Amino acid sequence: MELMIIKEKLTSPSFIRSVTENIEDWIIGFSQQDQNKKNIQSWFDSVIHQFIYILDDVEVKEELSVLLFSKYVELKCYWKQLNTQIQYQNFNKGEADPELIIKASLTTYILIALEPMIHDEDLNEIQEFLTKPIRELILEESSTENHQNPSEDSQLYLLEQQLHALYYDKEKLFHRLHCNDVKDVIELIKNMREQIKDLQSEMEHSCVLDGQIRFTGKRKIRIQKI
Repeated sequence: MELMIIKEKLTSPSFIRSVTENIEDWIIGFSQQDQNKKNIQSWFDSVIHQFIYILDDVEVKEELSVLLFSKYVELKCYWKQLNTQIQYQNFNKGEADPELIIKASLTTYILIALEPMIHDEDLNEIQEFLTKPIRELILEESSTENHQNPSEDSQLYLLEQQLHALYYDKEKLFHRLHCNDVKDVIELIKNMREQIKDLQSEMEHSCVLDGQIRFTGKRKIRIQKI
């Protein structure tokens, strides 16, 4: 893992543009003041800059990978904490603190940016560990010894953690596809398939001669000797 690759992921124009658009949508959607926007932007910048500041002092590739892994786990735990608080605020008060909502959303952007640089097996282990509560693990061990079933409380907690994971997947879909509704995703896939079929049909009779002369599409060419 090279330092420049990590920096590029977190400072690229496309990443910054997506973050800015997200904050702008939050300002409009939750009727926030300019000062709130500045505070959130400052918070987000500090998260990125502090991480890069640590990376700048590390030269060994293996250590960079460890730091990347650690930061991902840290942010994923932080996102789960925010998401839990948001859900309880919605349940108890009917609405959640807008600042918590935007922080959770922006944390998702960082997680999505870091994910491609972490091995799939490591991501699966992190997800499995964070989705399965410690209490559930303890109960599984005790049930093996005492043949006891998990309590209802632990099952409820497990369902809550699964809900957190689904919420994260929804955020990820919105970030990647700009839609998170099932119908919209299905429609998007159908449109992509139609575009592929049209392209295949257009290029069906294509050929290349001598690597330079190209005939593309459903076209007929007649060669006549003079």
